[in-house]
Amino acid sequence: MSKIFISYSHQDKGWKDRLVKQLGVLEMGGDLEIWVDSRIKAGADWEPELEKALNEAAIAILLISADFLTSDFILKKEVPSLLKHRREKGVRVIPLIIEPCPWQKIKWLSAIQVLPTDGHPLSTKAEHEADTALTALAEEIHGLISQTPGSTAAATATATQEYLFPDKITLSKLPTTGHEIFGREKELELLDDAWATPHTHILSFVAWGGVGKTALVNEWLTQMEEDNYRGAERVYGWSFYSQGTGEERQVSADEFINHALQWFGDEDHTQGSPWDKGVRLAGLIRKQRTLLILDGLEPLQYSPGEMQGRLKDQGMQALLKELARSQPGLCIISTREGVEDIEHTVNKTTQRIHLEHLSQEAGTQLLKSLAVKGTEKELKAATKEFEGHALALTLLGSYLKTVHDGEIRKRDRIPRLTKAKKQGGHARRVMESYETWLKDTPELNILYLMGLFDRPASGGAIAVLRKEPAIKGLTNELQQLTEDDWLFALENLRELRLLAAKEAARPDTLDCHPLVREHFAEELRENNPQAWQEAHSRLYEYYKNLPEKELPDTLEEMEPLFAAVAHGCQAERQQETLDDVFWERIYRGNKKYSVKKLGAFGVGLAAISSFFETPWRQPVFQLQDSDKAFLLNEAGFTLRALGRLSEASEPIQAGLDNYIQQKNWEYAAILTGNLSELYLTIGEVGSAVKAALQSVEFADRSGDEFQKHNQREKLGNALHQSGKDSEARRLFRDAESIQKKSQPTYNYLYSMGGFVYCDLLLSRGEYREVLIRAKQTLEWGKSGYALHDFALDNLSLGRAHWLQAAGSAEFNLSASEGLITGATQKQNPADLTSTEEYLQRAVAGLREAGRQDYLPRALFAQAAFYRWQGEFASAASDLQEAREIAERGEMGLHLADYHLEACRLRLAQLGISDFGMRISDLENADAKLVEEAKEHLETAAKMIDKMGYHRRDPEVEALRKVLEESK
Repeated sequence: MSKIFISYSHQDKGWKDRLVKQLGVLEMGGDLEIWVDSRIKAGADWEPELEKALNEAAIAILLISADFLTSDFILKKEVPSLLKHRREKGVRVIPLIIEPCPWQKIKWLSAIQVLPTDGHPLSTKAEHEADTALTALAEEIHGLISQTPGSTAAATATATQEYLFPDKITLSKLPTTGHEIFGREKELELLDDAWATPHTHILSFVAWGGVGKTALVNEWLTQMEEDNYRGAERVYGWSFYSQGTGEERQVSADEFINHALQWFGDEDHTQGSPWDKGVRLAGLIRKQRTLLILDGLEPLQYSPGEMQGRLKDQGMQALLKELARSQPGLCIISTREGVEDIEHTVNKTTQRIHLEHLSQEAGTQLLKSLAVKGTEKELKAATKEFEGHALALTLLGSYLKTVHDGEIRKRDRIPRLTKAKKQGGHARRVMESYETWLKDTPELNILYLMGLFDRPASGGAIAVLRKEPAIKGLTNELQQLTEDDWLFALENLRELRLLAAKEAARPDTLDCHPLVREHFAEELRENNPQAWQEAHSRLYEYYKNLPEKELPDTLEEMEPLFAAVAHGCQAERQQETLDDVFWERIYRGNKKYSVKKLGAFGVGLAAISSFFETPWRQPVFQLQDSDKAFLLNEAGFTLRALGRLSEASEPIQAGLDNYIQQKNWEYAAILTGNLSELYLTIGEVGSAVKAALQSVEFADRSGDEFQKHNQREKLGNALHQSGKDSEARRLFRDAESIQKKSQPTYNYLYSMGGFVYCDLLLSRGEYREVLIRAKQTLEWGKSGYALHDFALDNLSLGRAHWLQAAGSAEFNLSASEGLITGATQKQNPADLTSTEEYLQRAVAGLREAGRQDYLPRALFAQAAFYRWQGEFASAASDLQEAREIAERGEMGLHLADYHLEACRLRLAQLGISDFGMRISDLENADAKLVEEAKEHLETAAKMIDKMGYHRRDPEVEALRKVLEESK
């Protein structure tokens, strides 16, 4: 039976009694034994009793308050003993914050995950909330005791002196780090604590390149292996360095997620959108206690800028958000940038550790291990000079040992610092010395070759570069090299720590530390541009001919083409690369296959960036003017789809200016219409109307019938959002009339135009017409719709079925947004089922299509439906996701919609399903929910007024009436 030790100050006896009451239910069932000092019998020697209880405790609960933190006995006797047992025996220590106090300033305490996870003391919560938190703690402890030292299972493990080895384990994808680490005892202890602490779900190490993140994690894994991974049932490791680290990299999490889904037992890893796969993978990981290591996550993150640190990949976003929320194991991340997507969980369920450089003592130990000679003082001085940078010191030691017989004093032969510390400047100092020492050797040629790649170099690609004729100044020393000499050169570089250890699974693949790759790339590009271009030209030819199909069907099959784009542009063959690879084989012309069929916005944007001098302002000068305008438009469109709205307007405006100068009115109309849509999403409704009016003018000048109706659709949408529904309806009808003349078989607006017209109709409650229209356009779409078009038609149908489900119930002008009165009248179960199915398809489809700009619309509709059904948790989850997307992309209209729906959710939680009610109609309204509803409404009202989003004015007034304190 597990013993639960409760440490508390006697001034907090009331809180102790409330906790004991909850745990007492489990104690009565024989699941655990509670120990508190009040259970020491009168006359007994209390000190041995206390010592015995501390030694036998499986779980310790600390009731944290100012009285607790100022108690000499607790801090000198109980806490040190419990922390020692936590480190050595895996005892679970759970701090429970009961009263306000500066607990975050206490070093030992702030390093442990506390409860409540929001950090708010129990005394600041309502009575029922505090009891709920105590109940949740009791339930969590019940779930832990079978895994905790002192339980029956743990006793069995102790008896055999072994944990059971994990059911499955794979760590082959992690980089090999051969050297011993020094000075990381504190971090190793933090890893031990995170694994032993049930409330820590993710531990993230953040540091610049070369500081030693991967080496630290590998050392801890070695220690874990010696103890059979301490109860882990699955151990899975993956490194994203294997997929590219350069600025122009084309990296997604697809390979990792597909492999992990198969490994964890998914029935069909090909099914579902990236987001769905991420959620599904998290569910599989949660089924057992899993140790998950994600090494080098930065290739999946945005570089410095407004999106810095955020994940590009939706599958990875979903996985980490789900794991941060709950899991029985631990996910360890190493990266150069903190993961912003889970920022809200830091110091709750996520611990973010900024890894410091090595101390002088640790650096001295490292240099000694590399056979560097010198006094203690000299070695410390060298460590200080190189600022404790682990890679720099490792390269320094190897260099001095090889070139200068290990003499530390000879480090003055190494150049001064030439690069910023963040760029790995100290490591580059040593690499510059290696360049001089290795001059005219095969080894230096190989290092320059590594600089051509943003990921591990395959044997095939290396062979292309090595073939005759030699690339002057790059492969001269590799010609006529015997296989033995080639292998000797590779092994020599590995001994010098400049090349990574050979992989057993891929012996011909070469890899090195990203900083090594970046340094030699820069040197080659600046000092031998002809060789740089020639080498990339060979790689361009190699990769563009690599796919078996001329027109690959999947993103995986298309990956060599994206690599060809990167190398082709580096080879100064931009026009050819754009025409032959990007346009013909990736986009497949106007079909835009990679975007419309595969939803590959992120990978596509990385490819587009290769054609820019400076994203997203100036395409490379080698391109034709018409192609420059095309790329600017595509960049703006793709950025908008990814939710990066603040960046999207710049390339669109630049492209528009270009087309106006060319008097290309058709493309000027397209870009002005795109600007209108962008302004709408940002929340500049007046600017959106103005741009749409101009787009109609340009369309009429062009004479293009498609643009004439397409731009009228956009103007109609902008007018609808501004509250001018009559004018908007006229524009939609005009657009439909123009479309019928050029496309007689299509009597309804379809695609995006059809969706925004249906949006207007639904806001007027005309769901019958929407059901007819959306079903028809969905049928037409089977022969040419893009992914997001299918999703938007599903969204229209879901909202229409929802209105139909209310039968004859009356509804106001905001019915489509969920302000349905008499919500329980004449509901049709079939329509409710259809509603949920269509809305779920819409959400999944927009995720798969990568349309971050439209995804919040579907999430709001689904949240409103769940709220209407009384499924408040599901509604809140959808709302939170929509809010994160909207805030990240500065999507003003979506943020206003969030606050409106959040207000309605609070009212529904109060019991108001009929919006003809008032707060005063309720006998016992929760004051907190009422206040939150008012705050959300007033925030929305201010935003709506400022943006000119007058479509929502009736909803604001309706909600204000509900919140009036008297009839």
